[in-house]
Amino acid sequence: MTITVNLPHIETMMLREILYFLRPAADHEVWLVGGSIRDLLQGQTALPDLDLATSFNPIPAAREYARKTGAGFVVLDEERKVVRVVRSFDDQHYTFDISMFRAEDIDADLRARDFTINAIAARLTMPEDKPQQTRQGGKAGSELELYDPLCGCEHLKQGLIIPCSDHLFTDDPLRLMRAFRFSALFNASFSEQLYKMIVDQAPLLKGVSGERIRDELFKVFQVDNSTHWIRIMHETGILPVIFPQLAACAGVEQNEWHHLDVFEHSLLTLENLEKLLLVADDRPEWWPAFIRYLDENLSGNRTYRQLLKLSSLLHDLGKPDCRRVDADSGRVIFHGHEMEGVRITREISENLRLSVNESQYLQLLVKNHMRPGVMLQQGITDKRLFRFFSETGRDGLGIALLSLADRCSAQGTLSTEEMAEFEIGIMKIMQAFYEQLKRPKLAPFLNGNDLIKHFKLKPGPEFRRILEALEEAQFLGEISTREEALARAAKLLEQ
Repeated sequence: MTITVNLPHIETMMLREILYFLRPAADHEVWLVGGSIRDLLQGQTALPDLDLATSFNPIPAAREYARKTGAGFVVLDEERKVVRVVRSFDDQHYTFDISMFRAEDIDADLRARDFTINAIAARLTMPEDKPQQTRQGGKAGSELELYDPLCGCEHLKQGLIIPCSDHLFTDDPLRLMRAFRFSALFNASFSEQLYKMIVDQAPLLKGVSGERIRDELFKVFQVDNSTHWIRIMHETGILPVIFPQLAACAGVEQNEWHHLDVFEHSLLTLENLEKLLLVADDRPEWWPAFIRYLDENLSGNRTYRQLLKLSSLLHDLGKPDCRRVDADSGRVIFHGHEMEGVRITREISENLRLSVNESQYLQLLVKNHMRPGVMLQQGITDKRLFRFFSETGRDGLGIALLSLADRCSAQGTLSTEEMAEFEIGIMKIMQAFYEQLKRPKLAPFLNGNDLIKHFKLKPGPEFRRILEALEEAQFLGEISTREEALARAAKLLEQ
């Protein structure tokens, strides 16, 4: 049965442009391959990334195309004849990755790829005439007939991830992570053969750089139920390779506040966090603003939402090293596990080559994940709320939701609080942030120059302590004039 896909109009015009320089012919083959075809089969209507495979060295033709059109050009691999061209149109960037066959012909090239869903191709032919300047219009795109020797179309339809060969992981161990990425994004299952291959060859991943693992892992965190695939990573031996500190939590028993060991509790925290993020009904009016914040990029294309999910796996990593049995009560305690967790989180961030901002965000969440619960135990006050958000900013919102997911995942015999009441309290903490935003910013009564002039202070840590204390007192209405601020500063200096 012949299977065809329709290439969108803009992409069709751009392909006509570049094919004019590549000049495909019977003995000069050009094929559209890989993810773009898979995405068309999935119903996508825009293709910002297009992969081409050629039977010849494409670098000279691609260089000439870039020179004539003003497109970006870079040789990715001189030895393997791989080049990237970036063309802009209507404020959108389109990337062409063009590579020479990785084997003797298109069949061998497709078999050298990772999974059958990515081993589908379409033969491209020479345009009949010289392409005109690319422009948007009402024309339809072109229809492409697919070449699918490994039955990738059927596997995509069935929701199966099947390897193209039995040596795909030895060729590139990163494909171990790519298997999970595609499985998560397409909600697909591993074939029995692939599952066994992952189990047998998981240790190969130790030789892969942290940033490459990071990029694939964060694509798993894009899906709403990433917990499912994180658990399979554990079952297949992948998780102990990328997160040995998390795998070490398996079997670490906790106290009566918890019903699971540290590892299972951490996975359940991620699962409950994802459930909380999916709830749309009966949410307060500020909830959409919170979701928009989570979907912002913190670094590169990685979002707060993805990092929040990662933090749920990291929040208790300090417990194994901090586990003690209290001599008086005989109970298991984990005093200081937050700060030990911060140290481990910093180490993991370095291994994954996360940015400084990402590392600091994760450390902030791990350090403070118990703080909202403590606030609820002590009683919510304006002073406690002000201090919490003064120290954490809007990241305190993520801390609060992590705290709720953490609490939902601790159902031991001592966990007597009503969960509904705890959730209401967390929502009040989060709401307080947005209420504070509505309040007009108050001009401070004193600044650093005033402290130098009136108290002969030298700039230093004391400045910050006093100015922050004055800001808090002004916010809470404890001082309302400059004179009262001076008196409060003098009292603080006496202390």
